[in-house]
Amino acid sequence: TQTRKRVQALPTRRTRVTLSKEAHAALTARRRENAHQFRSALGGAWNGLDETVKEIASSHHKSFRRVQNDLCLGRGMMRFKHSKLNVWKAFCWKKRQDNQENGATGKDVLQELVKSHCAEYQELTDDEKAEILLEYSEHKETQATGIRISTKSKVNDVTQTLKTLNNLRSRTGAEAILYMTHGSTDLPLRGVAFATEGVDEFMVSVMNVNNQDLISKMEGFAVQGMKGAAKNHQKCCSDVRAVIRHEIQKGLVAITKDENAKMHWVNYFRNVVQRYQVVIEGWPANIPFVNLSQASSALPDLEMICRKWESRAICWREIDDEEFQQLLEEHNEKLESGEITDHRRWTRSDKGKKRAQSTDGSGRRKKTYKSTETVETDNEDK
Repeated sequence: TQTRKRVQALPTRRTRVTLSKEAHAALTARRRENAHQFRSALGGAWNGLDETVKEIASSHHKSFRRVQNDLCLGRGMMRFKHSKLNVWKAFCWKKRQDNQENGATGKDVLQELVKSHCAEYQELTDDEKAEILLEYSEHKETQATGIRISTKSKVNDVTQTLKTLNNLRSRTGAEAILYMTHGSTDLPLRGVAFATEGVDEFMVSVMNVNNQDLISKMEGFAVQGMKGAAKNHQKCCSDVRAVIRHEIQKGLVAITKDENAKMHWVNYFRNVVQRYQVVIEGWPANIPFVNLSQASSALPDLEMICRKWESRAICWREIDDEEFQQLLEEHNEKLESGEITDHRRWTRSDKGKKRAQSTDGSGRRKKTYKSTETVETDNEDK
């Protein structure tokens, strides 16, 4: 008989289909509809699960958390752990230990173990089995067991915590504010600032606390302690301010064609606008036009200014003589009304007065010496 050689057929190539604009739009709409239905189904499943938990808790007089733990978080997994030791497993463990000492490893070891040592296991006496069980139990006591928790399950637990707060508000009317961040670098969780609908704007409008700043400092404190919280936020703000100052200086040099041109925040009108006839256009109205160290310590505000400078939403602009005269009149009116002050150096208190000078009695100024007139020494060579 001749052996027939089997040859695998070549894979069939799929025909490349070029969709029209209408077909592509229809396919995209269909995918979005399917995704929406999937999310709706998941939401309905979670709502149905919550209702089931409520019914079980009320009918069996158990707490909501108890039922939720047993049903959702898998508390019953620990009840299926075998506490009684099996002789056959102890025997397989013993033989596997011997095979590892001889260098035998891999998946085929168990199959070989069953084939070769099954008869040996049946010939064991009760005393030998008890000895193997005792040795295996001592080994089990040194092994730590636990439930594996994945990163995805950790993030899901955080998400479910936020949903629990919303459910709590729906049932009891309680309002809650929650700030959450990761405590180590093992959990890839971004900072979360959560507030129920009733107190959504409380921290920003009443307490004047920027949620992003608070989360940033909280993250640094959780990972590196007090020192890390301060340095983390301060370094981020300092880096963004440096980028903004560089953009301002680069734009001023480019528009004035003067390498020595510098930005002066205190005397901005006199040293920049009046000298070069240029102004900064597009500065945000909610941030004071002062030195960046005094303008804002909020990292989102500084990042917003930086993005606008990089996208040229804030930029330098040249002005003509007519516009300069108009700005000059407005500046003088603000000076007269006291809305702004002109920062100048303090004048000496004795300006215009002749200052008295020490003399030696002859009308000439007495010469002062910084060192002594004579130096006594016993060494004549010095």
